[in-house]
Amino acid sequence: MARGGTLNIAGAAVSAVATLAVSVMVTNRFNKTIAGAFFTATSAYLIVQALATLGANVGLVYFIARLRSLGEERRIRAIVRAAVIPVIVGSVLLTIGMLAFAGPLAHVLLAKDSGSKGGAAASPGAVAGALRLLSLTLLFAALENTFLGATRGYRDMRPTVMVEKIGRPLLQVACMAVAVVAGSAALLAPLWALPWIPASAISYVWLRRVRRRRGPRRATMPDLPPEVAALLALSTPVPSPAWGRSPDSGRPVRRPEDTRSGRRMARRQLANANPKGFWRFTTPRAIANLASIILQRMDIVLVALIKGPIAAAVYTAATRFLVAGQLGNMAISTAAQPRFTELFTTGDKRNANVIYLVTTGWLILLTWPLYLLAVIYGPAVLAVFGKSYSAGATVMIILGLTQLFASACGQVDMVLITTGRSSWSLVNGLLAVGVNIGVDLALIPRYGITGAAIGWAVAIVVSNLMPLIQLALVFRLHPIGRGTFTACALCAVCFGAIPGLIRIAIGAGFVSLGASIVAGGIVYLAGLWKFGDVLKLSTMPGVSSLARRARRVRASSDLSGY
Repeated sequence: MARGGTLNIAGAAVSAVATLAVSVMVTNRFNKTIAGAFFTATSAYLIVQALATLGANVGLVYFIARLRSLGEERRIRAIVRAAVIPVIVGSVLLTIGMLAFAGPLAHVLLAKDSGSKGGAAASPGAVAGALRLLSLTLLFAALENTFLGATRGYRDMRPTVMVEKIGRPLLQVACMAVAVVAGSAALLAPLWALPWIPASAISYVWLRRVRRRRGPRRATMPDLPPEVAALLALSTPVPSPAWGRSPDSGRPVRRPEDTRSGRRMARRQLANANPKGFWRFTTPRAIANLASIILQRMDIVLVALIKGPIAAAVYTAATRFLVAGQLGNMAISTAAQPRFTELFTTGDKRNANVIYLVTTGWLILLTWPLYLLAVIYGPAVLAVFGKSYSAGATVMIILGLTQLFASACGQVDMVLITTGRSSWSLVNGLLAVGVNIGVDLALIPRYGITGAAIGWAVAIVVSNLMPLIQLALVFRLHPIGRGTFTACALCAVCFGAIPGLIRIAIGAGFVSLGASIVAGGIVYLAGLWKFGDVLKLSTMPGVSSLARRARRVRASSDLSGY
């Protein structure tokens, strides 16, 4: 998992920069009406894309990991086929729907357009044409998500990172640069969606390679203490249901599946490992996944419908940095999901909670610096989109503070799903969406984008608090530990207190922001060195590989003396 996490964090960084680059190019080259129409159309597209995927990507991760941990790889082909066919059918139907309703939707999106300054306004015909071109890539986007989910089930994170987090975002930046240079608003949405076509083909080819190379699993876990094995050997495959010998001591090691209760649990899981069982698990997750995308994107659509595309442009710009911070959560969750699934499959809740505690600390270390700086330097950060976007500073403060709480909960919804409680995740997601839409409809007409930010903040709290309580009461799992408190305190001092004092002393410009990053970063690195053992940094993605390289360099230096 550490190796997969390293790849995902690197990919998340590239994806975050690419996402911000696209937003900056659009907001600086085109007026707010065009930018708002573009952001609203792409947000609606991503919601439809989540619906077209039907949650099959998450279901494939869960079932492939389970079948491999139980030594039943022969059943995987049928599961993949049962996932792909409905995705194709659903994508085609949704494409037809988007083609049919593109015109009316375009008129609704631009109904509040009161004109623009500094350029031509977006026309309903142009927006409708862009929506139709977007719909033609829907099938490819859904298949890409599905194929990459299958590769993650094999615990291979490279396809997801190289295709979804690096390749496609960078290609999107290149395509958007073409539209910006050409000065064509009509090309924005089509060129933004075009990279999904080659990405889906590459994902399919990569999945075939992964399936050919990954044979039955025969490796055994080292004979180490549970906490050490969970943190240092997370990438070691779960052994097959048989007697094995520890590679360290040679002693026989009994697996959970060797017990009578373990065999009964394995038989129940295999009985559900069929297409009907797959969709029984995946359908609730599909709706929950759709609810998650709605939480991230529906605010933009509602702001555009109620206040117009200009307000939607400002709101989108104000939330881009916060969405970029969420990529850190996705990076760790993507790598951890197969491992959590395997541990819960074998009933190993103790090590699952160890991983949950440690990865929550890592998530805080990765995301809190960005959120705290966004809260303190909101207006300065928004200046990269243009001077007229500073009105979104209040949105950044509200959502930045909310995301601090969300990060402290860890990847709580993903942990709940890997316990097999996808229906609980569904209920939580629907509740959060209902709260979000209800608060938005009540507050946006009066408070505009600030009301939208409040609605999203309340929904984020609900979507994290509900699964947190469920995991604590039912499974005795929680993210609260010494490492969590240490990570929170370290980030609060380095990127909260220090930047706050610097801003009071020299103002809130880019010079102050740079000084805060340098000063806070120095103290941050010193704190990581001091509390490395508490935070388990020796196994953190990226750190472990650097430590191994340092040891190899020292060994080479020692040998050179001979």
